[in-house]
Amino acid sequence: MNSMRIKPASAVFLAFAGLAAASGCSQQTLNSAQHDAQHNAAVLNQQAQQAEKQARPQVDKLKLQTRVTAALTAANLSPAVHVRADAEGVYLRGTVNTAADKARAGQIARDTLGPDKKVHNQLVVSGS
Repeated sequence: MNSMRIKPASAVFLAFAGLAAASGCSQQTLNSAQHDAQHNAAVLNQQAQQAEKQARPQVDKLKLQTRVTAALTAANLSPAVHVRADAEGVYLRGTVNTAADKARAGQIARDTLGPDKKVHNQLVVSGS
């Protein structure tokens, strides 16, 4: 069974047209209302696209940060390592017990991000 889907702007117009027809509005009024509804829908669509474009860099940074944090958590390094992301890659900060833990955290981050992102390993080895 095919179900007929009505776009929100069309649904608004149909509802308005029904009310307008019941109240005796002219065809010109209905056409004007339809034009206004279509224009408003286009403006809202453009604003939504612009908002998504503005949010994309922040979302991308959060994805990087989350992926590296998850990988470090799986390696039991997460509580000691704080991850901050920017457009270029991630910064690892915090204190770890050994130089081997520092190196391992950096390698995990590099493996997680791939070659196109940088890892700034600013971890401090306790006692250093």
